[in-house]
Amino acid sequence: MSNNAAFDTLAAVYDRDFAESPVSRWLRERVWGWLEPHFPEGSTAFEIGCAGGIDALWMAQRGVKVIAADISPFMLDQTKAKAEAANLGHLVTPLLFDLNHLPEWDSEPVDGVYSNFGPVNCTRDWTGLGRFLARAVKPGGYVGLGVISPFCMWETLWHGLHLDFRTAFRRFKRETIATLPGGGTLPIYYPSPRQFVRAFQPYFQFERVRGLGVFLPPSDAFGVVDKRPRIMKPLIAAETHLADYWPFRTWTDHYWIEFTRTSSHSGD
Repeated sequence: MSNNAAFDTLAAVYDRDFAESPVSRWLRERVWGWLEPHFPEGSTAFEIGCAGGIDALWMAQRGVKVIAADISPFMLDQTKAKAEAANLGHLVTPLLFDLNHLPEWDSEPVDGVYSNFGPVNCTRDWTGLGRFLARAVKPGGYVGLGVISPFCMWETLWHGLHLDFRTAFRRFKRETIATLPGGGTLPIYYPSPRQFVRAFQPYFQFERVRGLGVFLPPSDAFGVVDKRPRIMKPLIAAETHLADYWPFRTWTDHYWIEFTRTSSHSGD
């Protein structure tokens, strides 16, 4: 099964199984709070891995013009349909995009790039991605990436306690094969923040890294917390106050890493 087809099967259940979870909604809104200062009304954005278009529509509702890129034609169709239904079609441009076959950037550079919940884990050519983004982003522009972390405390403890050691320690190998709905498979890579910083030099200046899902569980354990609001409240409090700090941010399901485009290198 091709990557396109694998993601098409995921698209059919993405909103139900992931995006609509209370934990997922809270984490997404946390990311929106980080993105908002970088994308004022009238700015332009490029989204890597738009999935069903939730983030792209949020951007468009705020007056941001978004190129919403994804490898799945079905995901792009969903995004386009949602944008048109919300009368935002003029602000959202779907783009078929493969991280492992990066195109030439032939449009005007955008004000910033973002990618939420791990699309960039589908490639291991982070140096090539850095060069591509150097052409796509204006000098002084913003890049924010939500990356699946090489170590997740929740995942290791939860699956270890359930004697599922294969899942508990899968990230330790820095590469695994994920099984998607419908039987498709996909290689997933787990780069560290330091690897991204090195790969994006000299085109981008590293700004910060934050934890995203330190105390809240990864997606395969959302139900543990979703069904127990009394548990969720203190976990959210801990996430809010501690997840950005060391060592907690090194235990996270995803980390959020931010860069600023430098002006001294072209990316050519």
